[in-house]
Amino acid sequence: MNFLGRPVRKTNRSSSLHLTFDDGPDKHSTPRVLDTLAATGAKCTFFVIAERARQNRDVLARILREGHTIGNHSLDHSYGVFFKGRKALQAWIESSEHLLEDMTGGKTAGFRPPAGVRTPELAASLEHLRIPLILWNCRFYDTVFDWTRPRALGRLAKTVGGSIVLLHDRKPEPKLPLFLETLHDYMNSARQTGFTLDPLTRELCERS
Repeated sequence: MNFLGRPVRKTNRSSSLHLTFDDGPDKHSTPRVLDTLAATGAKCTFFVIAERARQNRDVLARILREGHTIGNHSLDHSYGVFFKGRKALQAWIESSEHLLEDMTGGKTAGFRPPAGVRTPELAASLEHLRIPLILWNCRFYDTVFDWTRPRALGRLAKTVGGSIVLLHDRKPEPKLPLFLETLHDYMNSARQTGFTLDPLTRELCERS
């Protein structure tokens, strides 16, 4: 099992590509991302902020209903807790995990800290709680730069099986159409390359 705070950056599924979306759910942009995923049949993982999930239960329910999985992206996406010691950090993680379990009826795929922050206290907390730390090995900085088809497909040509791709479903309206268009083309090209688009699960991440 992959505990001890060691991050999962890719899985052992050599034919899979794992698309993950951080920072939602958002009542405006997440449903449109889900529409795009549904058009291609892709199954992905949404690393949700627990407090946002509580405010957008209908979107969370749709994510699950359409066959995607849920990851834990913390209680509130704050950074101050990393400076409060292990006890506070562990309680913060545990509270978000319990909240998400209550809303979804099952365990999350694992924990992804805000901005991928890693500390010894985080590793120790996740080991104690027996929750995998899930990061990524492919990202596009799509919260900063426009995600375009040339950037997406250029990186796809170098992507290996089992890769975990970091994207964000919480998008301002002006940036959303281009993002969705690129997402659609990226997923279709991934399929043509021979990848399946599969969600992360707790069991898969524990084995990877």
